[in-house]
Amino acid sequence: MNSNPNIQTMLETVETIFTATHNALIALPDGGRVQIKELAKTVGLTVGLDPKLILGFVNHFVHNTDVAYVTRGKNGGVIKGIKPVKAVPTVADGSVNP
Repeated sequence: MNSNPNIQTMLETVETIFTATHNALIALPDGGRVQIKELAKTVGLTVGLDPKLILGFVNHFVHNTDVAYVTRGKNGGVIKGIKPVKAVPTVADGSVNP
């Protein structure tokens, strides 16, 4: 670990942000959905920091966790659970085109 006190303080802050984000995601019901900005507001209230300052850390966490996944578009957001696998279409007669 780094012995620089500034870095130690920053690492502790990031750890509290990641822990609060994880706890907020765990509190969602399975399949529950939340916007990243709303999640950052929730985490900001928990850790006592401005949501704008922690949005990048929340964003990083949700894109790199196995607790939830991120989708884009009209119904996008952070969804608790495992990302469903897309079904691969098959040909009815059993032949596959290369």
